[in-house]
Amino acid sequence: MLGKLTQCLLLCALLLSGHTLANDFSNFEVKQGKGQFSQAKHFTFLKRAIKSQGEFVIYEQHVYWHTIDPVSSEMLLLPSGIYRRLNTEKAYHTVTKDKQLNRLLAKLLSGEIDEHDWKITAIEQCYKLIPKLDDVALLFAVVELCSADENHRRIVITDQQKNETHISMQITSKELTEGDMNAVKLTH
Repeated sequence: MLGKLTQCLLLCALLLSGHTLANDFSNFEVKQGKGQFSQAKHFTFLKRAIKSQGEFVIYEQHVYWHTIDPVSSEMLLLPSGIYRRLNTEKAYHTVTKDKQLNRLLAKLLSGEIDEHDWKITAIEQCYKLIPKLDDVALLFAVVELCSADENHRRIVITDQQKNETHISMQITSKELTEGDMNAVKLTH
């Protein structure tokens, strides 16, 4: 009897402290899907945020990120690298081939959070993620991941200079067309 009471008290203490025995990221995971995003970058040296919006396609750990407004550009986050092209260009240009960073960003956007990569604290419908990898910690101080349901998510990325990027994503379909599938492939 005393053993069960001790276990119950320990579990209650863990839950009240904001830690859980297993974090549930099921509302965030997208194996495949597409939708719209809006993004606001808040730099500490600017009074107003820089805003953009566009569309995305996610297929496993491949992410196509198409900014439509204010300037059209496309970005591919693939396991092999991060690639970008402006609307006026035909070929993608390599942004980075850092496999750890590529994998981490693609997983973050697709909601596949690996507890080996982050120190995680659960707060209501949000998770506070602090990078464990030193290279990533140089870029991100903290990431906040929130979800009202499986089709809406909010990501706030704070860098080491306290600049914040607020991203709202709305998944409009979990079915992909052939054109969507081609969007997540690197073509030169």
